Amino acid sequence: MLEKEVKILEIDVSELQKKLELSWAIKTFEWFIHDIYYDFQDLVSNNLKMESQKRLFRVRQKWDIHMYTIKRKRNKKSEWWEKWLRISDEWESEITDVNSFKRVLKKYWMTETREKKKYRICYELEWCQFDIDNYYLWDNKNLIPPLLEIEANTSNEIKYWVNTLDLKSHKKKKWWSRKLFKYYWVEYSWL
Repeated sequence: MLEKEVKILEIDVSELQKKLELSWAIKTFEWFIHDIYYDFQDLVSNNLKMESQKRLFRVRQKWDIHMYTIKRKRNKKSEWWEKWLRISDEWESEITDVNSFKRVLKKYWMTETREKKKYRICYELEWCQFDIDNYYLWDNKNLIPPLLEIEANTSNEIKYWVNTLDLKSHKKKKWWSRKLFKYYWVEYSWL
């Protein structure tokens, strides 16, 4: 599936929630999400093979549900304002037995590379998803200000919601979480 999304940094959570609810968005989730990333280690260069090719493999725990996700970042943008959009191919599927699944990953030489935990509030409206994230760091301090991810099928839908929610003046980024942590000088949890 093609995924288009933008991260909008340093938002006011309560104000944004009011705007989303006034727009008839429906809250679909609110709780912690725990992600563990896997990759193949290149024994010669010591680099991560998937990451070096702008791909990721993640196992996510959301309540008692586990999902695995494979993403491949695309570089091509068609509109000038898409420079702050991340466009990826994404495949996701539920895992019924997470321990067996992790053993299979290990058997095929995938290793856990890093992890993160965040508190997420999700809203949905038509074909758009709005995720408000607060990253939970291991010392219980939240050093990364809250952010919003808007995910939609088209770039125009994202642009519409950035304007409608009055977020034009906010910093917009196309980053994955690792770059976000680096931007705020926060150490990623490497395994």
